[in-house]
Amino acid sequence: MSRYKIKSIEQVTPPIGATDNHWYKYVIANDLNTITSLRSGSKKEVQKFAADSIKRLNEKYLTHINFKIHKPVNEVNFSAYL
Repeated sequence: MSRYKIKSIEQVTPPIGATDNHWYKYVIANDLNTITSLRSGSKKEVQKFAADSIKRLNEKYLTHINFKIHKPVNEVNFSAYL
């Protein structure tokens, strides 16, 4: 699975009842998943928030890879039985 990346950040109309007039929709995605969210603030602040979120998502993905380490199997010398 590839790492998450910012796909887009675009200014949108504020949600009803919002006191801040600067809202952005950002999209974060990888090959399998897409995350779309809204955030208030300047474009630079939203971009930093999205980048920090991506960093955490990518760290989480890299630390939750499931694999097993198999202990070496005792080898048997079959020539002793011949």
